[in-house]
Amino acid sequence: MRIPRLIALAAGAILAVTACTSPDGGAAVNIADPDVVKLGETVVAFYLSPDTSVEKSSKKEQPAYLVLVQADGSKRLIETNGMTEPHIVWSETGLFFSDDTRDYILGKDGLVSFENKKAGHQQSAFALPDNKGFVSVYNEGFSESGYANQVAVTTSTGSQLYQVEGNYFMNALCGGVLNGIATDGGAHFADSAKIPGMRSKADPKAQPELLSRLYPATEGQEKALAWRGAFDAGDHNRHVPCHDGVITFLSDYADADGKPHMTIVSWDTSNGEYTEQPLVDVQGRPIAEELVDPETFSQKSYDARAVRGGHLEWLAADGRIMSTGIASGVTEPRFDTRFTSGSNSSSQAIFTDRSIHLIQETFDGETPIKIKQFDRATGNLVTEIAVPGLAEQLGIEFNLRGTAVPPTA
Repeated sequence: MRIPRLIALAAGAILAVTACTSPDGGAAVNIADPDVVKLGETVVAFYLSPDTSVEKSSKKEQPAYLVLVQADGSKRLIETNGMTEPHIVWSETGLFFSDDTRDYILGKDGLVSFENKKAGHQQSAFALPDNKGFVSVYNEGFSESGYANQVAVTTSTGSQLYQVEGNYFMNALCGGVLNGIATDGGAHFADSAKIPGMRSKADPKAQPELLSRLYPATEGQEKALAWRGAFDAGDHNRHVPCHDGVITFLSDYADADGKPHMTIVSWDTSNGEYTEQPLVDVQGRPIAEELVDPETFSQKSYDARAVRGGHLEWLAADGRIMSTGIASGVTEPRFDTRFTSGSNSSSQAIFTDRSIHLIQETFDGETPIKIKQFDRATGNLVTEIAVPGLAEQLGIEFNLRGTAVPPTA
């Protein structure tokens, strides 16, 4: 089971190609023909996936949709078999996305797909450097040995899938190397007992974080690199930055004594050593609720390109773009986007070198999905797009999941 297997190229298996009627009999959904669809003038793409409470029926499979949005808000949908939590990534090669049976690459010349049956809960997706393909992680779940994830490598000729031990919620691409941070070490958990500080005094069953190299595989499997004494971690941003082999991320966790911490962490993949700084205000004081609310800190959003000028930038639940010094932990607001996350809405941030793109979904079945682009240097609003009709056409059980923009946007 550890040995990678090559999935042969096969004909596309994307579903219906014509417009279909919405669940309530309303306006039709414009489903793209997979034989002719191209990226075209797409400026934002996102995945709509059924809510986890909506189970697939044996009589009628519940599909999911990749949505391609143009600058005027018009949209095309690609219907797929769907995943519980899909993630997508855009490179110079094209747009990569998956469902539980296939992998897809949508480029300027059209769509190709490869059979790749796998777990239906995706952890992450990255574009490998030099247009060498894509690498992604999927949550297989509990196994006989503990906990297992799957790693898939997709190129222009096919997909390769293998199993790794551990549940790697956070992942970082360091050059051409994919590293994962697990909150459940699976079969590796027993090894952490040999290292001081890797058992929680408050909850002996709580697991520390495990750093492993997932790709390239070592003899067909992952390579455990280091442990971190962080328990009950809530820092589950799926894609986190890595520069010069050092992974940087915001961490919300309890220490061995059960004391809560909010920090910024730098974890060196070359030697397994890490440093962290508590989040403080510009005067060096512990952060107050007005600056960072501990109750909503887990709803923050950032991605693998969020580091700029020695700072990690991130979207807070209250809609502000925040900046945290990696070396100091000093945290301060940059500007307000007015895109909040909470019980009534959810917002995601996508970072590029020039821009910060935000996308917001409101859970009322009426409000259009909204997209904003800000100049990253100045914070000025560049564009704003509304994408109406999706809830009315598809039903409110669909949730906005993975999002991507062109790499040069």
